[in-house]
Amino acid sequence: MKISLITINYNNLRGLKATVESVVNSVGFPFLNEVEWIIVDGNSQDGSAEWLRENAVKFQQLIIEKDRGIYDAMNKGITRSTGDFLWFLNSGDRLADVKVLGTVIQEMRSHEADVYFGDTLFVDTDGRDLGLISEKKPQPFPAELGPNSFRFGMNICHQSFIAKKELAPLYNTEYSLAADVDWIIQILKKKPISYRFSLVVSKFEVGGSSYEHTQKAWKERYAILSKHYGALSNFLAHIWIFCRRIIFNIKSKVG
Repeated sequence: MKISLITINYNNLRGLKATVESVVNSVGFPFLNEVEWIIVDGNSQDGSAEWLRENAVKFQQLIIEKDRGIYDAMNKGITRSTGDFLWFLNSGDRLADVKVLGTVIQEMRSHEADVYFGDTLFVDTDGRDLGLISEKKPQPFPAELGPNSFRFGMNICHQSFIAKKELAPLYNTEYSLAADVDWIIQILKKKPISYRFSLVVSKFEVGGSSYEHTQKAWKERYAILSKHYGALSNFLAHIWIFCRRIIFNIKSKVG
């Protein structure tokens, strides 16, 4: 069993360093037999490319070249990967703590599944705790994943999702902000056996391209959910999503 840990970066040296530090500081790094670390940089002009070349010994594969956007870069990582599983931890994202990588590997050895997932801690650009996705989302955090898991909204983070490579398609680059949602749903529609880690897997830095273009990202996600679940079904689901969010916000304020 080998995991291809894929990190993509473009002009985000600060975030890149934080991501690399979180992996390098993991107990037992570099896990040579279990983890293949692939860095894909889009020929950054902020010093990232030079820094990566200086630290190339830390990575099994280093790709520095122009790309056509985030999902094209992620596809390069998939294409070049040799692992049995894919795990994306992009620049700015971090492992939850120094023990996570070792624990993930141990649990994957002990529990055979097609996809693995866990909780995610939201953080700001200074690394400050903003809360867990399981607490910040109105929908219950899932015990398992299946084809309809995202029908009423995305309730897990891409950074805490590990999928068997043989189930994973390339990302649809027609989407510029939400192709990861489409990618995960495509995998889940194949009805994989899932396993939930009993730990917080990653820290997701709030921000990035989808945050900066929130309305466009929402439109893309809505279109993706309509494609997979049907236009009418998705419309009705979003009425419930909207009402549930209002109820959740009211309860949160009262609490």
